[in-house]
Amino acid sequence: MNRKSLLRGTLFLMLAFAGGMVGSWVGRPGEPLASPILSEGPHGSIVGTFGVGGVLNRDGKMWQYRPDKKKWVSLDESFALEGQATSTSPLPVPVSQIRFMETFGFLVADDDQCWLYDIETHRWESVGHPPMK
Repeated sequence: MNRKSLLRGTLFLMLAFAGGMVGSWVGRPGEPLASPILSEGPHGSIVGTFGVGGVLNRDGKMWQYRPDKKKWVSLDESFALEGQATSTSPLPVPVSQIRFMETFGFLVADDDQCWLYDIETHRWESVGHPPMK
């Protein structure tokens, strides 16, 4: 390997590294990855999504699309199809006060209060909020 080839290879690697750094900086997310709940404004009755195929309606009902059944079912019906009894409604806070909901069983309210659905007791429990230091 001659010196010219070595310099070209080094230059190529440096440019590739610099391009990757610029690309990762430009493509970084500017907003949280969680889906915000949009309870107001000009949109339909679906105000948020959760999990795979789950939607939250403005009225607080949660639905899940079941590809195996090729239809929409309530979240409680979806769990029943898997042999698990649940009672996820009513939600612990009004839909208009939900900021984020990643899965059906964990949500964050506008006041930073976090709620967790206990699948064993079939109840929503307030778990407070993480320390804000």
